[in-house]
Amino acid sequence: MDVDIIERIEEKYLITKEEKDNLLRSIKIHLEKDQFFSEEVLSLYFDTKTNDLVIESIDRPAFREKFRLRAYNVPTRNSKIFFEVKTKLSKGRIKISNKRRLIISLKDFYEFYEKGEKLSNLIKKSSDNNPRQVQIAEELDYLVKFYNLEPKLIIASDRTAYAGKNDKKFRLTFDENLRFRDENLKLEKGGLGEKYFPYTSDPKRCIIMEVKTMNAMPIWFVRELSRLKIYPSRFSKYGKIYQYLNERKRNV
Repeated sequence: MDVDIIERIEEKYLITKEEKDNLLRSIKIHLEKDQFFSEEVLSLYFDTKTNDLVIESIDRPAFREKFRLRAYNVPTRNSKIFFEVKTKLSKGRIKISNKRRLIISLKDFYEFYEKGEKLSNLIKKSSDNNPRQVQIAEELDYLVKFYNLEPKLIIASDRTAYAGKNDKKFRLTFDENLRFRDENLKLEKGGLGEKYFPYTSDPKRCIIMEVKTMNAMPIWFVRELSRLKIYPSRFSKYGKIYQYLNERKRNV
């Protein structure tokens, strides 16, 4: 989990509980539980004052980026968290994701965001004075200032994760019980929030399955997706919830 630069192909699917169970039953010989098999994933998303990044992302340009602070399970101020800049580049039907993340404590994040200390200085002072982490910190110092980023939304989910038995770079995750809040934006307050699941017209499709791999998807996985008629879905949690909140405001 502590890898600081990750580039891979990612694909999302919206599936039912029955589809999840059938798929896992049919491919279980190829999978093992991930090191972090069962977790609550908490993500605090940042955007400009006028939400330019999410608005642009909804239009699905070939290149888009997002910024988030992520914790796995409820953090304390001394917990390790990840401040990430994630970019996506679409090449035809292939979507390449690049994630650069700074590994810091929640306390150090507040030193940066609330007290104005540079992330790069915090990393240089730390025991993990890693040159690549310093480079990512300098990038984030610049981008946060350039976009004038501010916290916008916390999204939480309950995640189970699997890895390939023979291909550790293949990862399969299932996010359920999606919820959000747009106030009290502190990760240490946990994943409380309003439940959200109107992803599609079918309310049973409430599980977000995501495939992450460095290479092409394994043939055994593609074969089972085809057999079960499970198809990719273009879906951004942050984008969908932003649109949902906007629609609700218009209808008040």
